[in-house]
Amino acid sequence: MALLSSEGEIRRPIMSSRVRPMCGEDYFSKCAVRVLERNRQTSATVAWSDSTSCCYGEQSWRRCIARKAGICALSGQTIATGDAVYRPRLVQPAPRNIEAMILATVMEAIPVEERV
Repeated sequence: MALLSSEGEIRRPIMSSRVRPMCGEDYFSKCAVRVLERNRQTSATVAWSDSTSCCYGEQSWRRCIARKAGICALSGQTIATGDAVYRPRLVQPAPRNIEAMILATVMEAIPVEERV
């Protein structure tokens, strides 16, 4: 119904290929994030679900250094430039949550669930 104008013609929604910026302290409280396994000391598999933009059942994340400040998707703690973080692995097309970060200290403190 929202796509119909008052004259009854159908209007196509405006689509953008840009990744929606994830910002604000409240944003990640709407996401379900679960660490499935840590593959090595530099990578992990994460389940990410955000009802407004994306859902990844098994997404590869890698350990790196934060290039800009942000908010930890798991703890809500502030991330400073230069902090050790985990981020989604860059693939093509780029994941919708490519700007998300998890502090390495938080990621590495999580007990990983046993797979059956």
